[in-house]
Amino acid sequence: MEVAITIPYSAEKDDLYCPAKRAVFFPNGRPHSDAALCVELARVAYCQLETSFAFDQDRIRKILARIQFTDCKFFETATQPNGGGSHALLALDEKNKLSVLAFRGTDRDDPTDLMDDLSAYPQSWQAGGKAHSGFAKALLDVWLQVNAALPPVGEYLLLFTGHSLGAAMATLASSLRTPKALYTFGSPRVGDQAFVSLLKSLDNFRYVDCCDLVARVPPEGILGYAHIPGNLYYIDFERAVKSRDPDDTYIALDQEKAEEDYLKNYAWRIGDVALRALADHAPVNYVWPVTAATP
Repeated sequence: MEVAITIPYSAEKDDLYCPAKRAVFFPNGRPHSDAALCVELARVAYCQLETSFAFDQDRIRKILARIQFTDCKFFETATQPNGGGSHALLALDEKNKLSVLAFRGTDRDDPTDLMDDLSAYPQSWQAGGKAHSGFAKALLDVWLQVNAALPPVGEYLLLFTGHSLGAAMATLASSLRTPKALYTFGSPRVGDQAFVSLLKSLDNFRYVDCCDLVARVPPEGILGYAHIPGNLYYIDFERAVKSRDPDDTYIALDQEKAEEDYLKNYAWRIGDVALRALADHAPVNYVWPVTAATP
């Protein structure tokens, strides 16, 4: 007899706004799937010092060493005070010839990130089509550093990942240097139809947690924005990952059920996020179901 697995859910503000503050990373050791590895590395990218937005490099290196990654390189916007701006890390597993490039998402206290998120007017993108100008700026602020550090083509299996703004940056980066696969979590739309067509042959895994508002902006059709091709991996109200594109009717009914449950059980509690559409964006609410779905 099969026993149903109960997958946790967090509505707490700390898990949304301070994703690494109390995180226990890789509690069961190194995952066996790229999806589970990437979703946790996307959260690791939020590790920062208590006194600034800069990476907590010592903490990150210790986390990676526990899962047999032998090196890590860090990339940050050098011109921003207090470590603000764009952040990316490149985790290297020399034994298995695997490298994962993870971009940090939005920090609500960093005005640079907020300006990048809000600068939504599309601009011409160097690889083709048009891209969200704020996301483009965020990537280009660190891209020269990142590109110079990426291993030569064919030397390592290369994965790109990120959550939120980090997912947008990873998507743009995939148009400049093609990875083996792209894993995004809570990604907004990044570019127009001409841009997304550049990535039609990319092995792309786009995860969306139930009511996550960020995955629905900028609105489809407004200024020409569209999601890149590839399967949608939808995390439903029961915390199960649907690996085949669910239809719009299923998603609408599932989101309605989730919103009703949230108003009843979470929205009124002190310390919880007021809206399910925001709580579902918390990185940990991606980590738990993706890890459970890919043991």
